[in-house]
Amino acid sequence: MEKLITVFEKNDMTRLLAFGSSNTQLGQHADGCFNWFNWLDVGLGNHVGRKLITINSGISGDTCAQLLERYERDCAFFKPDIVIVTIGGNDSNPERGITPEKFRELLEELISRLKENKNCRVMLQTYYSFDIEKLPESEKGWGNNFPVYMEIVRQTAKKSDCLLIDHLVRWEKLRKADVVLYRKLMRDTKHLTPLGNMVMGLDTLRAFGAWLTGELPAQCKEGTKIQKLMDKLEGTFF
Repeated sequence: MEKLITVFEKNDMTRLLAFGSSNTQLGQHADGCFNWFNWLDVGLGNHVGRKLITINSGISGDTCAQLLERYERDCAFFKPDIVIVTIGGNDSNPERGITPEKFRELLEELISRLKENKNCRVMLQTYYSFDIEKLPESEKGWGNNFPVYMEIVRQTAKKSDCLLIDHLVRWEKLRKADVVLYRKLMRDTKHLTPLGNMVMGLDTLRAFGAWLTGELPAQCKEGTKIQKLMDKLEGTFF
């Protein structure tokens, strides 16, 4: 994977934009704490200095079609150097009526539009795991669809030559190995606690080729411990 940290090191200023739904939006579900994108912002800022501007363009409930509808206003307008797209969870809800084929088509269209800016790097993310066993009966179909749509994210990243952070693989291994610890990271069946957001932010920071500096290692001690456990479960070592 290309280390995006080099973009920040080369540029005097880099515009980093997060495009997604409730997983990205900083709202009341963050319980007044950082979400993963805030941790990425702080971590990158400590690593390279204040050479970046972060723009959070997440809106709760959005599907990929809705990202396309607001693309010019909420993404292209800012002329970002790097865009992180985290989408597909709401698309996989059967009540939305979006087939896997349609989701793939929409995601490919979004990436195509992002790449019209030749200087823009595009990164896709899969979600963390949904708490499948706790989903109400009415949402079981959503749970069954979810991994299918995340696989489309993986395939589309590969086809489009985009960077990919595959959170779902890591989170699934944790969920199956230690469901009690996994649920400490989940606010509900589909959203993260502050600690869960920290873990996701740490993984995203590392994917950029950056690491914690200054006071952050002490502040992120609990999240780092879980990150290392996920590394062990995945069989990766840093």
